[in-house]
Amino acid sequence: MAVNSKTVAEKIFNVLKGYGFDVKTFNDGGKLVIDPMEGTRFAVDNPNILVRLDNSKNELQLSTSEDLSDHNIRGMLKELAQDYLIDFDFKVFDKKIKPKGEQIDVSRKAERDMADVMEASLGKMTGSTKTSYQPLENVKIVVRHKKPVNEEIRGARSRNIHSIFIQRGDERFKMAENNLQAARAMARHMYNGGEMYDSTGATIIKMAEDYKQLREFVRYVKNAKLVNESNQEFVELAIENINNIRTAFKRLHGAKSYATAVESINNFNTTEILEDDLDLENKFTETHFDDKVANVMDNLRHLAGKRKAFENNIMSAIENETFENLKEMLEEADVVNFDTPEAKLGHQVSQLGHSSKDENLSNYLHDLSSKIQSGSPMSQFEYGAIKSCLLSANTTESKSKPIDEADSYEAFLDQFSD
Repeated sequence: MAVNSKTVAEKIFNVLKGYGFDVKTFNDGGKLVIDPMEGTRFAVDNPNILVRLDNSKNELQLSTSEDLSDHNIRGMLKELAQDYLIDFDFKVFDKKIKPKGEQIDVSRKAERDMADVMEASLGKMTGSTKTSYQPLENVKIVVRHKKPVNEEIRGARSRNIHSIFIQRGDERFKMAENNLQAARAMARHMYNGGEMYDSTGATIIKMAEDYKQLREFVRYVKNAKLVNESNQEFVELAIENINNIRTAFKRLHGAKSYATAVESINNFNTTEILEDDLDLENKFTETHFDDKVANVMDNLRHLAGKRKAFENNIMSAIENETFENLKEMLEEADVVNFDTPEAKLGHQVSQLGHSSKDENLSNYLHDLSSKIQSGSPMSQFEYGAIKSCLLSANTTESKSKPIDEADSYEAFLDQFSD
């Protein structure tokens, strides 16, 4: 079987990150890289761990200066190697280990460059009474205001916005919508080497447009008292997407969450839409809408079809998933003290993601884990997806012996059902 080294590399990175380790990824040339799929060496300072993927020898090597004989990470990496028919080697050294074979000068420079990329954060908004600026190294957000800014009022520089620009060097680009969160997402994207009109930049622009239209729609139908039993689900769909876009913007402008946020929106955007002849207009009692609201109908049809297709894909992946080693992962969590029920559930959903071999399902579960740990409420589908994962795992394991923990874990889930 031909080994997909990029897939293996990404899974190694996810295993290490799943334990909360700060991972540095190096490629064959010794350069630090952002994309884990380009990595061949994965280094962790504390605990001192080095994982090397040797494609020439078809070998995965785990080296450490600490005894990890009883640590579950050793078993997970060994099973990962076995899954892809790769040899596994484990070594313990009596001195601190570092990635070996890199070009030292290049590596040190790359490490500084990587640190700059990963740690650079948006600066504080400053400026004059007419214009505000928010810097991100060589990229800057420029905000023109309708009214003079009163510095004594908290958050004044994020209000009364006339227009927003993204400036990079001598170039200046105007944002189509006056959405400061979207501008911050775009600034991060361009800082990372993207362009305003590449696929990710275009998605940010479209999300800002959708955000504005959906908010206007929800405000209109609620003020006009048009919400009823037949259209409630579509109003909720609009609200759900407003919240999803807001969360996506926040993750996109984060230094450490940018890469996974881009992957998530790309996965959703590439979902094939299911055709559905939804007559949304007749679900609302008024026959004439304000033009701004009428334009949302096609958007809602698109969102409804895409969500339906995406959820179908997730449920299909769950049905075909075996969730190997889930029992051991859930047992491991029993000895950990979590500060909150959300922290425990978030960790265990992350374990579901680690045990999934389907890439889209794994990414979905990891995103869901982050959502839970941030305190955001789950939708009914998300709650049902977690339960379905457990049922699928229990069905697979029951051929030999049932997962005793499944019932107690489902009982634990029930407290989140509201």
